[in-house]
Amino acid sequence: MADFSWIFETSTFFLIIIGFFVGIMSVTIGGGMFFSAPFIQWLFPGVTFGAVVGNIKCGSFFRSMASTISTHQHIQYKENFKIAAVALCGTLIGVTLIYDLDQKWLFPAIIVAVILAFTAPKIASRVNKKSFHIATFLTGIYSGFIGAGTGIVMIAILRLRYPDDTDIAFVKMQARFIEWFIATTAVVAHFYHGNLVASIALPWATGSVLGGFAGGAILKRLGSLPGYIQKYVLYTAFIFALLVAGYKFFTS
Repeated sequence: MADFSWIFETSTFFLIIIGFFVGIMSVTIGGGMFFSAPFIQWLFPGVTFGAVVGNIKCGSFFRSMASTISTHQHIQYKENFKIAAVALCGTLIGVTLIYDLDQKWLFPAIIVAVILAFTAPKIASRVNKKSFHIATFLTGIYSGFIGAGTGIVMIAILRLRYPDDTDIAFVKMQARFIEWFIATTAVVAHFYHGNLVASIALPWATGSVLGGFAGGAILKRLGSLPGYIQKYVLYTAFIFALLVAGYKFFTS
């Protein structure tokens, strides 16, 4: 008989509440993994690297789906499916690399993710039409491996297709849709490897989908937030993620 006693545990309540706010931040600003990983590591110190990422991806799946529903009229489906199909192949490789690693290895992965978050716009500026699909494939691998800042990277790459500054809110909507497609692939792969834990994935996904709807509505109504606000929030998330992951790395 299935055990559902976890429904009444304090950690379930925290996961729903935190997932909701992370959902809003992820849709309106990006970098959801930087907000998510520290909380999952804090609440569930015994799970693997793959389980941390895999269960967070469940939230990303539902959050991106919620955001896609709330902004579906503005999504370029045909073009985005072509891009997402390339990223999908890379995602399967990324998941295979980390599914059974100790979660202490999140620390070097997050260091790489922070560096990538700062350099993504410069890297994306070097991407041209010939290398666009290669960059998308590598983004897929990265998304399966850790995924922190995937939304930021995807936005930077898509800016090649939509260079006008007035298109930034539109570009974010396309990026969220592609992120949903990639997250779907990652969730299936993590399920196959046995990384999904109901007591983590379900409450996290519940909060995330509610936050995704709220974030999508905010993005649709207000457009992008001022750049300085996005930077301050992301920098705080970077520091928090590094502190928690670093503690786990050096005390394991």
